[in-house]
Amino acid sequence: MSALSPSKLASTMKCVVPMICLALATLVQAQISKPDEEMRAGNALEAILKDFESERYDEALGKLDLIDSQRPNDPVVLNLIGSIYIKKNDFVTARSVFEKSLEVAPGFFPSEYNLGELLFLKKEYSAARDHFQAMRSDDSRHELLQFKVVLCDILLGEFDRAGKVMKTIKYPGDSPAWYYAHAAWANQRRDTKKAREYIRGAKYIFGSKCALFDETFQTLGLNLN
Repeated sequence: MSALSPSKLASTMKCVVPMICLALATLVQAQISKPDEEMRAGNALEAILKDFESERYDEALGKLDLIDSQRPNDPVVLNLIGSIYIKKNDFVTARSVFEKSLEVAPGFFPSEYNLGELLFLKKEYSAARDHFQAMRSDDSRHELLQFKVVLCDILLGEFDRAGKVMKTIKYPGDSPAWYYAHAAWANQRRDTKKAREYIRGAKYIFGSKCALFDETFQTLGLNLN
């Protein structure tokens, strides 16, 4: 089965697994030889999306395993499999799948990011912070990584360090990172009203791009909508 083109993947996969970074579509190279192959690939991923949204994770995994058997060691497919294992709270298996993806495609951003997300979900904030900070060595201005580093610092009580990183986030930027980082900062200072103002501003400007950031807040029990 051919991989989807970046544009098709972006539209089909939007928020399939919020832990997949927003830049995923720009990292996948088109491997389409025929339009009907693209259609079949799109239909398969749309079916996986429906299973995921309905929390039918085993069904989604079954479909992904079939794709994996047809395209073994595809880093995109492996990353999706690992992401669903996260949803099943099987962090051990998820980690092994992400590591396999990185063996096939060293430096593949979504899998690298998800390894850090595993640490974050396990509340190992210091290790998660180190992981995301190390990823920034390749792109210190990456807004998603800046946001995650800031959030880890806030959770660790490293407020001065968080403030320094916050100042490096571009405003308004290409993502809601600046708004959500400031919302987290305001919430930490118990200024819920201000935090919600930041979130409203982010949603007004960025719309569906906020889904990944909302997911992060939800894992922390923060409801600022």
